Amino acid sequence: MSVTHKHATRYQQVRLILNTAARGSHADYGGLGRFWDHGVDALKSASLYGIAMIAPEAPRTCCGHGGGASDCQRSADSGLVQGLRGVAPFDGGRFPPLPWGGKRVDEEDIQAIADWIDAGCPEDEQPTAAESIPLQLEAEGTTHIPVRDNTEFGLAPAGAWRPTRPGELKQRVNLDCLGEPELDQLREAFRHLYCLNDYPEDRRSYNNQALIHQNHCQHGWERFLTWHRAYLYEFEQNIQDFYPNLTLPYWDWTMPQYRPEQPEKGWIIPKSFQAFLTVEAVEALLPKLTPKATPEQEKRFFALAGPRQYFVSQSAFFQHVYNDVGYTHVTPKPGDPNRRHMIDALLDSNALWYPLRYPAEYQNGGTIKQVIHYHYPSAQDIREILALNNFRDFGGGNIYDAAFGFLDQNPHNTLHIWTGGQNPYADGESSYKAGNAASTGTTVSANRLAERRNLMVRAGGRRFHSRSDLYEQPALGDMFSNLTASYDPVFWPLHVNVDRLWWEWQKLNPNSNPVELDAILSPWNYTQRDTLNTARFGYEYVRNTCFIPVGLDAPVGRFLSQPIPVSERTRDFRKAEVRLHWVPQLDRSCFIRVFLNQPGADAHTDWRDNPHFAGYMAIFGHGACYGGPGHCAAPPPRARDYDHRTPSHNMPRNHRIDVTECARHLLETADSLQITLLVIGGDYEEDIDLLKLEGVSLNFLD
Repeated sequence: MSVTHKHATRYQQVRLILNTAARGSHADYGGLGRFWDHGVDALKSASLYGIAMIAPEAPRTCCGHGGGASDCQRSADSGLVQGLRGVAPFDGGRFPPLPWGGKRVDEEDIQAIADWIDAGCPEDEQPTAAESIPLQLEAEGTTHIPVRDNTEFGLAPAGAWRPTRPGELKQRVNLDCLGEPELDQLREAFRHLYCLNDYPEDRRSYNNQALIHQNHCQHGWERFLTWHRAYLYEFEQNIQDFYPNLTLPYWDWTMPQYRPEQPEKGWIIPKSFQAFLTVEAVEALLPKLTPKATPEQEKRFFALAGPRQYFVSQSAFFQHVYNDVGYTHVTPKPGDPNRRHMIDALLDSNALWYPLRYPAEYQNGGTIKQVIHYHYPSAQDIREILALNNFRDFGGGNIYDAAFGFLDQNPHNTLHIWTGGQNPYADGESSYKAGNAASTGTTVSANRLAERRNLMVRAGGRRFHSRSDLYEQPALGDMFSNLTASYDPVFWPLHVNVDRLWWEWQKLNPNSNPVELDAILSPWNYTQRDTLNTARFGYEYVRNTCFIPVGLDAPVGRFLSQPIPVSERTRDFRKAEVRLHWVPQLDRSCFIRVFLNQPGADAHTDWRDNPHFAGYMAIFGHGACYGGPGHCAAPPPRARDYDHRTPSHNMPRNHRIDVTECARHLLETADSLQITLLVIGGDYEEDIDLLKLEGVSLNFLD
């Protein structure tokens, strides 16, 4: 039958269309619920496994970076319209069409929703008579929820972070295992905080956050680790104001690409924090140069953007421009306009790069061992530090017995010196011509050497993160001093790794803590005791992770993932886990067997001495409900306000299966892993209509 609602607003008609189609469905949409039912603003911000239900409008950020869909394209780019029409990724390959577990929507109604999106998603606008939508309703009947067959479940889109539920922690991941989409999100998040520097009273601004470290940082005693854990948490929360599922990654400086035995020949710092140019930045840069670059020089500038070339510092970049690109109209002088234009282009390309950073660069051309008389931390150093068995030695002494902990001294202090470095062009007068840097001499006068030894970072009077400040040529990088270190973005992944090492050490020494547990960590109201459990702050550490969304709309008869690539930088893991996320209470008991790289496995596949059998788990079934209506229903993901009862035993749960041995063996000859999950019932046959879950993930831990 057809029903026309002439007096409803356009948004109300959208809701009516979707609710009618979803009648009888209990799909939860990754914790969003019926995301179209919570107001226009909530619908516009709804993201289903990383897919925006309503494509954004331009511009996306306060600084003008990026841009949303045009009006004519916005609906076509919206996941809601794609899902209703059943086009990729809602074509059944990765997700079923929308609404999940409901009826398909008539094309006329889909077009009405698309027109509403292209009109800007007005909340109160009344449709014209011509726009009044007759809803095509089928006769009432039972909604059939199909059982998933043996098709492969696709991996979550690159850059889509795993949704978190009550009882699930967000994951801080190894920086060098992140892909470009995740790194682009991180860059965009930092841009948001930089933009807030225009509002000096906004506590979330990057400079206000950095100022906390300048005024309150704790080093050299037991509050070093606890204070910085709270600091990282506060900064991460500011980032999550813009990207709710984004977490701070960690920089594991002992990985092979950094060559700890000869660090000056390794990556030096993570590639993602190095200088590079994008094609867009080169296009904007070239018209600004005076004199203009020759056609050959322009070609070489574009060659820097594709394939992308990385430079550990501005010194390395400008030397390349002068000597390899051949553009010699640039000098180290802070006021040089071409130098300023190029710094602007580098900052526009990578918000994680910082001009006042000179990693592995030291006066007189020496290495860290020759100049600083300290060594770059190695994996063996970390093993020895983790073997310490008391907090005083590991993290620092208390107020009565104050002393640096070994983790604070090296690696922490050493990495600050390593990444800060000494500016080889601090005089601003030398040339970028090969061999002309102020640091390349092999002998230094006694007076000059004394001046260098007395160098220190200056914080007073600076306008941090202003372009005028970033154009300067200071003697030392900001990471060289605890007054200025937090203004450099590389501060964060360095300290996240320090926190990770404490997290690892805590698992080995659960009863070794700071002495003054009730001491307040200024300027917040956290105590040291509050920081002891990272779960309180909602995160854990993994080297890398891959999430495969499934959805609760239908049982999974058998789960088969697409092959999951495992990079070289991921393979040196300590532990591998398959996790099942948000599994509702099952009516019947069962076993779940996990096979890797054996997609044809079934209930009769022999698991004994099978190199592809990774592990299993047993689930104790609930049985038939013995109460009244709703007694055994799954509770909502979050309790009502003021509902302080013990969480229901029917709350969906998460499960973990250790697959380390199997994964490590298979990766000796394979470069990917494919997960097969089999649900085995009490009769030792496959139980194809029992298991529901939100998703599956493969996690690699250090």
